[in-house]
Amino acid sequence: MRTRLCLALVGAVICSFLVAPVASARTPVVSVAGGAVSGARVDGITQYLGVPFAQAARFSAPRPAAPWSGVRRATTHSPQCPQSLPGGVPPALSPFTNSENCLSVDLYVPDSAATQQLPVMVYLYGGAYVLGSNQQYDSPAEMARTGNVIIAVPNYRLGPFGFMALPELAAESGGATGTYGTQDQQFALRWVRDNIGRFGGNPDDVTLFGESAGAMSVCTQISAPGSRGLFQKAIIESGPCVRSPLVPPRREIGYQRSEKYAASMGCADPRTRLACLRSLPIDKLLDSPTTKFDSPLATWTPFIDDVVLTTTPDEALRNGAAADIPLIIGSNADEGRLFVALFDYANGRIPTAESFRSTVRTVYPDRADAVLATYPLSRYRTPADALAAVYTDSLFACAASATTAAARAGGAAVWQYRFTAAPLGRSNPLLSGAFHASEIPFLFSRLGGVPIPWTGASAALARQMKAQWTTFARTGRPNGPGLPSWTPDGRFLSIDTSGSSMRTGFDALHHCGVWGA
Repeated sequence: MRTRLCLALVGAVICSFLVAPVASARTPVVSVAGGAVSGARVDGITQYLGVPFAQAARFSAPRPAAPWSGVRRATTHSPQCPQSLPGGVPPALSPFTNSENCLSVDLYVPDSAATQQLPVMVYLYGGAYVLGSNQQYDSPAEMARTGNVIIAVPNYRLGPFGFMALPELAAESGGATGTYGTQDQQFALRWVRDNIGRFGGNPDDVTLFGESAGAMSVCTQISAPGSRGLFQKAIIESGPCVRSPLVPPRREIGYQRSEKYAASMGCADPRTRLACLRSLPIDKLLDSPTTKFDSPLATWTPFIDDVVLTTTPDEALRNGAAADIPLIIGSNADEGRLFVALFDYANGRIPTAESFRSTVRTVYPDRADAVLATYPLSRYRTPADALAAVYTDSLFACAASATTAAARAGGAAVWQYRFTAAPLGRSNPLLSGAFHASEIPFLFSRLGGVPIPWTGASAALARQMKAQWTTFARTGRPNGPGLPSWTPDGRFLSIDTSGSSMRTGFDALHHCGVWGA
């Protein structure tokens, strides 16, 4: 038995010391691209962890993984892709190792895969494109076992390592730039297509799902020409395809952001800039405000390079990119509470009336007066509550509603939800209500190896959501015996421990009139 510090980043920081699961004996050997691997029995399934799916030099497209000899023990996670620590956590407390040799996939395989071709679910983690790794999502074992699906969780590059955009990078790669993390995800999907059959999975029955930046990554893969046919269904959790700071901007914006960052690293001269950046150590490249998740504004996102990404997800959805891809799209009722905790409380600040108004004017300069009129402080218990409501509605709820509208305009079938369960209660002083990422522990049975100890109504809701997500992966519809009726008809499913039912009036609940385009 061993104790580990869990940093389960699903947009949040969930830290605690608990006992991690112990693997049993090694399992049968599976041959994949690169070599042979053996996994371990954990939580009633077989895990294959840290399986290399690609290798990549800095600021370059991923390439096939280097081959290995013998049987590789796939029983531990690979290092995480380089990233700063969230929320001011001291580096000495990190249980994870940064490495550019991080392009691995973790596989969770139920016993039934031995005799069936099972549906496959590929999960893309969140973290605002600067945080996250597959070892934080250990493990979806219960979802794999009870849902009869194989689940794959790949790593992808983050921050400047994943999204550096410079003219000289475009020149050396046929125009592709600012999309290395997106290419990693795409390479992982191709690896799944080519290798998952050896684990008992069906390469033609893949559901791509993700949360926060992982959900935005789902959006970008829907819009990416090179991803067509690599997945057949998609789930977008709290990471809308439109009206988000993570929406891919044009390449010129990427150049501006990356050139400013390069200058801050002491690499300002365009003639030597790329060689300079490639020569710097990882820690130096991470020593930048742009790699910290402490603001709703973003520097590092994919960019439309006109090669890997040729259009915005909004345009792609409206033009029918998901017409043959069933979608689940949703958000949480109190998303913004996490961001108040991260951006203010974690930095020793308690929002005041003055700071609330200042934040609104800084983040929403073009509509600040309308926002302040729509969210008067007199309506809320504290300025923090008002700020949380603004973040919830602007960044997530109304953007999710607009994403649903764009997808339906392009002919997609969309099942929309609003998650309202409060895993830490409704009066918690730091994280109350259905904050950002609070649905994740209802889908994963462990996060960072730490068991999720649901009981009673929460345990029942976890079973329900796992069944809905995996039923959707199997059938393209989230309905089945014992599950609440959920229809793709313009209403939304309100999901809560007290019960789940179809509702109307989503836009009114979140003041979406003020957040229009």
